[in-house]
Amino acid sequence: MTNVAAISQGDAHAPPVDRSRRNCRHIRVLRWTFRKDDEDAVVCELALTGEDREYELRVPADWSPTGLSVERFDAALTAFERHAMIERQLLDEGWVLDGFESERVTLH
Repeated sequence: MTNVAAISQGDAHAPPVDRSRRNCRHIRVLRWTFRKDDEDAVVCELALTGEDREYELRVPADWSPTGLSVERFDAALTAFERHAMIERQLLDEGWVLDGFESERVTLH
């Protein structure tokens, strides 16, 4: 016995279903860019981790009070407080906020 799958004419030209998108997640990354004279920009980023359990703050280690370029926090408020501390240091040393972005990033 032979099995034959019938395709209606409406389905013959339908684009294939992209099942890989099912595993993709999106997170929001907040990014602050600071500039001073001719020096390289200082970029601070804050986002949820891929597991949505922690907030990750990325900043050049030279500007981090802990000396780490990546810090993780359990609460958003604590992460924003650390960012505010770093921002205050930058502003006190003559840096200016040059830009702020909120970007939607796809995690695979």
